[in-house]
Amino acid sequence: MSLLIKKFTVGNHYWIFILFLRFTYGADDTELWSSIGFETELPYNLKVELEQELRLKDQLSSFKQTFTQVSISYNILDGIKIIFPIRYAIYQNKIKQRLSFGGIYKYNFKTVSYRYRIKFQKIYENSEFSNNLIRNKVSIEYKINKKIKPYISGEIFHLDNLNQYQYDEYRVSFGINLNLPKKKEIKIFYIYKLEDISKSNLEQTNAFGAACNFNL
Repeated sequence: MSLLIKKFTVGNHYWIFILFLRFTYGADDTELWSSIGFETELPYNLKVELEQELRLKDQLSSFKQTFTQVSISYNILDGIKIIFPIRYAIYQNKIKQRLSFGGIYKYNFKTVSYRYRIKFQKIYENSEFSNNLIRNKVSIEYKINKKIKPYISGEIFHLDNLNQYQYDEYRVSFGINLNLPKKKEIKIFYIYKLEDISKSNLEQTNAFGAACNFNL
């Protein structure tokens, strides 16, 4: 079984590279996402996370948004937890507040871990709430050693509009998680986004990013 996993992982390098070339060619824009985060565990299986992120657009030349996000999670069982993220985002000419509720299931099998997340979210803007948005995300992570963990993920966005579920966006991402000394972690990643699927003019975006997280 371990031999099959190793062959699968090595083979992934080639098709991930092919996907990367396929996605980057012909995209409408390229963005840069950078963030810093802090997390700490609390009693009663609770955890609090704080994240500050900056995003650039127009081929990395102009400001897109910055946001502050606070998230509280609760471990129900081993590998299962619920999350409550709240985000305050500032754009060039508007401010959005996002409320979310979701759940995460994670299963570890030797050096491979599988993670599924579902999240329901609403955006508050101009004194109004948007339609419900449902996000489903699946991730696979391979543990090379204690410090290096590459991963790949896919996510689909659904709009709950008049009781009709419409595909609004999907994302494909891959990257690497690096565990550093003093409870630090750095994630380097690439995301391909296809937005406004329900509309005639699709928008393709490449996003390159890095995230630094501190465990207090």
